[in-house]
Amino acid sequence: MKKTENLVVIHLSASAVYAVIGQVVSASDIRIMGVGKVASVDFYQGQIRHWDRLKSSIRQAIQIAEDMANCRVHSVWLSLSTPELVSKNSVGNVIIEDERVQTKDIVNALSLAKTKDMPSNYYLMHHSQQGIYVDDQEAMVDDAIGMYANKISVMYHLMMMPVASRQNIQKLLQECDVSVDHVLFDAVSTAEYSLMPLEREQGVCIVDIGASTTSVCVYKENKLIFTGCIAQGSLMVTMDISAEMNISMVEAEKLKKRHGTVDVSSIDPGQFIMVRPVGSTDEITVNVHNLAEIIAARYVEIFKAVFGEVIDAGLFDYLDRGVVLAGGGSAIRGIIPFTKKLLNMPVYLTNPHDAISAYHHNEDEIFKRLSSEVNERELQTAFGALLYSQSDQFRYSEKSSPDALTQSKVTGLMQRLNNVLKRVL
Repeated sequence: MKKTENLVVIHLSASAVYAVIGQVVSASDIRIMGVGKVASVDFYQGQIRHWDRLKSSIRQAIQIAEDMANCRVHSVWLSLSTPELVSKNSVGNVIIEDERVQTKDIVNALSLAKTKDMPSNYYLMHHSQQGIYVDDQEAMVDDAIGMYANKISVMYHLMMMPVASRQNIQKLLQECDVSVDHVLFDAVSTAEYSLMPLEREQGVCIVDIGASTTSVCVYKENKLIFTGCIAQGSLMVTMDISAEMNISMVEAEKLKKRHGTVDVSSIDPGQFIMVRPVGSTDEITVNVHNLAEIIAARYVEIFKAVFGEVIDAGLFDYLDRGVVLAGGGSAIRGIIPFTKKLLNMPVYLTNPHDAISAYHHNEDEIFKRLSSEVNERELQTAFGALLYSQSDQFRYSEKSSPDALTQSKVTGLMQRLNNVLKRVL
């Protein structure tokens, strides 16, 4: 029988709190057992707006997922985005003292990289190991433990956030009676769900358009080489519509979803619709072409900000496979032709992942609900975190964690005990 484990992901966004419980069989077989979704506006642009309300929403989302999965949650993986993110490619150079590379050398490499490149008031939110140079070899290896070497250089992509912000989030989750096993930058989670191996190898940028932030990752030669996050998202589109047309945010959101598009050229300038705001007896006239112009203008600003950072990093020409769009903000009509024209490169939307399926519950209603939710765009980041737990990227990066030293000691002890038992028996 295959060994399975249940993992829980909490994804914090500006529009909702998501809790997902998955039975992880393998990287190609992840079964969703429970999903809790609670609307919330209390986590905005990476900041906690209202402590007690957000805590209540997290608890409620966990409770819904627990009831569906018929289990209890004690620890979680947390996925989030924040414009406070500071990211950097770094290296830890280590002299090998015991001829062969050991776990302690990899752990030491990350420590040296952090000391060199992480500000003292920042916390290492998430890191990705890019590869290891052994001595003077030209090609990197993924795992050097056990190799004979004089020195190693471990390459990392570090993702950092302010210590105070990390402490606040951790304390909040503790008050929800759960501990945090890992914190993931949400675009990395989404990338795990969305990107194909060939795209990562040839060069691709994933843009995750959320409600209050837009997150970005760039991969090349199957390595994460750039991450960023800007304080703009689809909620700003709604704000623009509300301000320009003098209607409420609720009405602006409805108008955006029902009639909005970024493909201005597809709309007849003479097309009008009549809209009656809730609670009003008067109708207002909306020019659909004008609506599209308002929406398109904000998306231009979002993409300019995102790709301005990519260009500044000198990576725009690395994107041989173009751009993959994800997040709720990518659901706006006309986004593919609009972005292709704007960036002059291939653009794709994420598709459902074959590894994600609904768990076969005894209750038909729960199974039907999960079967529909496994294809929802808003849950892709949480599903991606489950996939990331089985990825090579996570496995290699974990060997740099201080926890790896404890695991190495336990493994060494078990091996010694086994050797003793063999001699005795």
